[in-house]
Amino acid sequence: MSVMRKFVSLFVVLALVCCANSLSAQELNQNFAHSLGVGNSAQSYEHRIDLPEKWAAEGKFFIGRALTLDGKLVIEREELTKTYYYVKVRLPKATLWFAKGSIDITLKAGTAAAIVPVLAAPTGLKVSGESYPRFGWAGAGNYSAISLLDRSNGKNLWERVVLNDHACVMDEGSVKVGGKYTWAVKQSDETARYSFEAQANFRVGTKQVNCSHCFGHGYLTCRSCNGSGHIVSNGPNNTPVYKICYTCNGSGRERCTFCNGSGHVTVPSIIPE
Repeated sequence: MSVMRKFVSLFVVLALVCCANSLSAQELNQNFAHSLGVGNSAQSYEHRIDLPEKWAAEGKFFIGRALTLDGKLVIEREELTKTYYYVKVRLPKATLWFAKGSIDITLKAGTAAAIVPVLAAPTGLKVSGESYPRFGWAGAGNYSAISLLDRSNGKNLWERVVLNDHACVMDEGSVKVGGKYTWAVKQSDETARYSFEAQANFRVGTKQVNCSHCFGHGYLTCRSCNGSGHIVSNGPNNTPVYKICYTCNGSGRERCTFCNGSGHVTVPSIIPE
């Protein structure tokens, strides 16, 4: 009886090992790393992974993907078909130091795709901010594709694929005062089947805000007298001589040059439509 139990246990272990090997054989993993030198401009990179011929001969095809980002790399767009996966990534401009990042891609293959309904379009679209719009939405997907369109010329200004989040900020480029824009977002799960787009419009106006340099006062502490209103110099026998500061005329303050003394500045403002 004990021999039979050992045989059954061994059979279960072998079955689990075979099952694990079978599952691992249905996954393909690749990593792509990129870097930019200091001062280099932003750059995009395109990658394509094709279904291995052996898998195609076995009647398998791609049914899902998982992505992991590291460093400053961002995803601009992606596409998963039965026979290939395409992704376009981008590194922002390197200013003070090297820019680098990587993307880790795991593709799953099988002989039959899981029957999973396509997610509904995202809801609750919100946009705010100034020159760099902040986007927000609600949805169940772990992957969201966002795009921004300039309605004046029909050109696509910006696009990103966001992982595990339902908010993002336009991290490159900017919108202009007087411009009218449409932004769209769609979502997907691990099967990479994206929902229909949800769209919203906004325009860019202006608003008055307190000057960030003088905190709305319209003046700064005089740099010549450090706010005292006078300048001290040495007189006869090293006695101090006090003179009215010629810069601030004794007030200890000088006009803020950023707001021209008004205490406020005009900035762009995102206005949802």
